[in-house]
Amino acid sequence: MEREIEKLARNFINLAWNKGQFNLLRQYCTPGFHYHTTFNEQVLCIDEYVAYVKTFRQCMPDLVLTIEDMMVKDDKAIAHSILSGTIEQSFFGLPASDKLITFSAMSTLEVYNDKVNCLDSMIDIAGIQRQVVTPIAMDFPLGIK
Repeated sequence: MEREIEKLARNFINLAWNKGQFNLLRQYCTPGFHYHTTFNEQVLCIDEYVAYVKTFRQCMPDLVLTIEDMMVKDDKAIAHSILSGTIEQSFFGLPASDKLITFSAMSTLEVYNDKVNCLDSMIDIAGIQRQVVTPIAMDFPLGIK
């Protein structure tokens, strides 16, 4: 069971962040899927999560997410990831730049009935700020309420 959960978690993360295959991604989710990140106080449904990831990918089109490590226990997977790319369009208050930035994330995925029910991500915001020397705006860039 742990192998299946790890495979599901890796596929889910890669479909969103590295491939942008959102129609396929939706098939990996429960109807009640929700997402939370340290970039945003809101809890997002799947449509809002897709909009969030699309914004990230549009503003950082060379973004690469590498899963460094994953641990699975019961119905949860914890992934340590490294993200890197250049900010080509300003977002979260970060200015466009040709400077490559790299930051880490820790994500917890909860699986229910062989689908991802929730995803919570903690982003190394301080690490980003050290590289760009600009405060990060902590609101959702698309104005989704």
